[in-house]
Amino acid sequence: MTERDPTRDRIQSWRVDELLEKYSGLRLVPTRGEGLKLAGPITFSAQARDLQSITDEYQVEITVPPEFPRAVPAVRETAGRIPPTYHTLADGTLCLGSPTRLRLIAWESRSLSRFVERCVIPYLYGRSYFEKHGVMPFGELAHGDDGIREDLAAIFGVDGRCDLDDFVRLAAMRRREANKQPCPCGSGRRLGRCHNRRVNTLRGRLGRQWFRASLGWLRRTPRTQ
Repeated sequence: MTERDPTRDRIQSWRVDELLEKYSGLRLVPTRGEGLKLAGPITFSAQARDLQSITDEYQVEITVPPEFPRAVPAVRETAGRIPPTYHTLADGTLCLGSPTRLRLIAWESRSLSRFVERCVIPYLYGRSYFEKHGVMPFGELAHGDDGIREDLAAIFGVDGRCDLDDFVRLAAMRRREANKQPCPCGSGRRLGRCHNRRVNTLRGRLGRQWFRASLGWLRRTPRTQ
């Protein structure tokens, strides 16, 4: 009986061949871990809304954890074109979005090719547009913790009248228990009769453990705005 090759299985399930076909400069490179690593140029043509169409190329390295799509790939620009002051994280990887947003996109995309199209190409287009015009094409989240909180609120559909922490707390609970709790929107109804669809969908996609960790982060990180 032939042993299954986990690397080949990942290449197939993540549709890596589709990505390599579209961006022919990318190559699989050896890695010691169980995930995958790709490196090389990404050449793209993109346009946002009615803004300028841009064709450009960046040298990148994409490290895909074995848990993908439950975990998010890390992307680096390797030619020194993107300065560390421009939307990069402390470890030098590109800040493609807030952690919860990226996990949702990875979960929904399932393939590495779609993740690159939805997260990496918009980031690179934004950088190229910024180089040409000095402004961002999509607008920007607030920097740092405030930006993470802002995007998490948008994911839950929370405005200033609602308590984001309570929505995240309910997403960290079992569905049956959470549905009996008062909805944080202030409607006076329990969650199961109000915003249950949004909360339960997010829990189903990312899991209670993710939202438990998010709740802990929210409680440790005070608002600055």
